[in-house]
Amino acid sequence: MNNKVLTTALAFGLAASAAFAEEEKAGGPTFKVSGEVEFDAYADWVPDADDDRLSHSFASTFDLLFEVQFNDKWSAEAAISADDDGYDPGFAYDGAFIQYTRSDDFVIRGGDLTFSEGAFRYYGYDDPGDDAIGMTEQDIRGIEAEIKGVYVGLGFTRGDCDEEDEEGTCIAGDGAYAYNVHLAYDLGIAEHNIRPWVDYKSYQEEDHNQLRAGVTAELVFGEAFSIQVAYGLYYDYLASDEDEVSVMNHAFAVEPEASFGPVFVKAAFYYAILDDDADFENPDMNSNPEYMFGYVEPGYTFNDLLAVGLPIEYHTNTLDSDEEVATFDVGPRVYFTPVEGLEVTGFIMADIPLGDDIEGDDDNVGVQFGVETVFAF
Repeated sequence: MNNKVLTTALAFGLAASAAFAEEEKAGGPTFKVSGEVEFDAYADWVPDADDDRLSHSFASTFDLLFEVQFNDKWSAEAAISADDDGYDPGFAYDGAFIQYTRSDDFVIRGGDLTFSEGAFRYYGYDDPGDDAIGMTEQDIRGIEAEIKGVYVGLGFTRGDCDEEDEEGTCIAGDGAYAYNVHLAYDLGIAEHNIRPWVDYKSYQEEDHNQLRAGVTAELVFGEAFSIQVAYGLYYDYLASDEDEVSVMNHAFAVEPEASFGPVFVKAAFYYAILDDDADFENPDMNSNPEYMFGYVEPGYTFNDLLAVGLPIEYHTNTLDSDEEVATFDVGPRVYFTPVEGLEVTGFIMADIPLGDDIEGDDDNVGVQFGVETVFAF
């Protein structure tokens, strides 16, 4: 979506807001526009490398959500978004659905839905669109029912098209053949929540389906301590008659957080048991960011505006345990929150190779700099 289309969408949103405001006065539907923007800048420097220039990169995200509340039972949402590892991502339709709310214990949604499970708390992998302990985002067009904490979803997979006919209609690819079935249950015990889940995806082809399953436990012990414990099972090509074709991976994570007055400590420990036969280049098989990492961040909150942390991290940086590209990473992070809804995070981090570095060289200590800015409206 180009800037002209975005401007038109925003103008439409403002006009619709005014129109719905009049309707609201008359007891009609209500309309709301909200969104979130993130723009990041990063720089890398490896002073001992052959090319010791400072390189930089960007990441940009703009999510825009339109919500309509027709009455106390019926509502709808539609979204457009832009997300890219550059500075000028293009906008695109991001889905829409309608919702019927009978009560807090009975909700039905129909349209474009997204399922994800077991998101990381760890700041480096906390976008479930890219990484997850359980399951990265799966997009469908279908229906979901939420009944007394039980979630049941079914629909056609929304995915890229591999082949189109002469008229541009998708005739092959995820969007043409695959479908998802998703089940989950929120079990609330006091302040704790335990969520078992399972997701099955079929491409309607022999030897081409996948099962994701697991459980995420959010355990809260007062205001001072909480911990997330998660397990994820990845089982691909489970219909195959050949054992060497099927792939089964397991992922485990423990992520505690504690605070003692102004002092806080965050941590994450992750380990994945990967099938030796896994094709590490196949994204269908790998929602895992790496096969192991550990992270501890002690910090101090000065006031509502400013906090400082010192992440200490160990990363294997690979899914292949035979590779030796692990790093020890350390450096300060500064969290600045001048007003509610606006967050600026700056960091400096040294990447110290423990074997070969990712480029295959020895003893090159890299330094990363970055500023991440997020605001919501």
